[in-house]
Amino acid sequence: MSHAKASNVSNAPSVTQGDQTPLPLAYLMLVICAMMWGSNHVVARGVNATVPFEALAFWRWVVAAVMLFPFCARYLGRDLRLMAQHKMSMFLIGFTGVFLFSIIIYLAAYNTTAVNTGLLNATAPVWVLIFAAVLTANKPSLSQWVGVLVAGVGTATIIAKADFSVFTEMSFVSGDVFAMVSAMVWAAYSMLLKRAPKGVHPLSLVFVSALIGLVFLTPLYVWSLVVNGEPFFTHLDPAWPDMMKIFYIGAGPAFFGYLFWNRGVSIVGPATAGVFMYLIPVFASGLAIVFLGEELHLYHLGGIALIAFGIWQATKKKRAVS
Repeated sequence: MSHAKASNVSNAPSVTQGDQTPLPLAYLMLVICAMMWGSNHVVARGVNATVPFEALAFWRWVVAAVMLFPFCARYLGRDLRLMAQHKMSMFLIGFTGVFLFSIIIYLAAYNTTAVNTGLLNATAPVWVLIFAAVLTANKPSLSQWVGVLVAGVGTATIIAKADFSVFTEMSFVSGDVFAMVSAMVWAAYSMLLKRAPKGVHPLSLVFVSALIGLVFLTPLYVWSLVVNGEPFFTHLDPAWPDMMKIFYIGAGPAFFGYLFWNRGVSIVGPATAGVFMYLIPVFASGLAIVFLGEELHLYHLGGIALIAFGIWQATKKKRAVS
């Protein structure tokens, strides 16, 4: 991306200097990221009953960090010096994006219904726009607001199965509060990426963020082992099926997912990137149909169409200048 073009991308943080990533590729990375995070919801269904949430959060990021290290090792010598000059920014990025979000989203998933979690967590793009409007000089455009709202209606259509009366019957529990807070935490993390040190390689950024998160996840995991008597991995015997699922969650949604998200946000900005989160329930529904035998309904197609239009509306201005 040329300097002239980069200047036209509103609220886009710089993670690397001289970034040449084409805008269409940044959008593709955000779509792939949403697909991986959607698959995370499907895979997590198979471990919720047997894997404690502390173990799931801990081992997910251990796997991601181990996979990241060989690829980012050659950049760390330079990047650690850069990140050391921005200690507070790096702390906040790792604390919110890895530790806080992982814990809160699993607490939500373990303590409320799928309908409530899906609806409330899908408000993250709205919180991104609100935070961008309040905290940044580059305000979201009208097209971005319209796109977010239209895509939000599409998400609600899928979650409600086109029967919006279900929302009047929702009974809120503690998990609903966690789901809403997780959306706000993710929005804050996306905004904090703007403060990432310039020149840091994306692999180093995710790796160090994972280490910062693990500093807080590890005591929580040890507590679950020692005090709560939870297993290291799973209650399942044999353990290897759950271990394979945990490995996938670490390699896919955590490793590639965060890498693609951070890179996409660095190119298009948090407000536009946030709209792509509406694709998560779309992919989750599609993968559930393929792998879990769930049925495809007309409301799926209608919701997907609304989400696609919302993303187009939110990104059309940037495509015009790319």
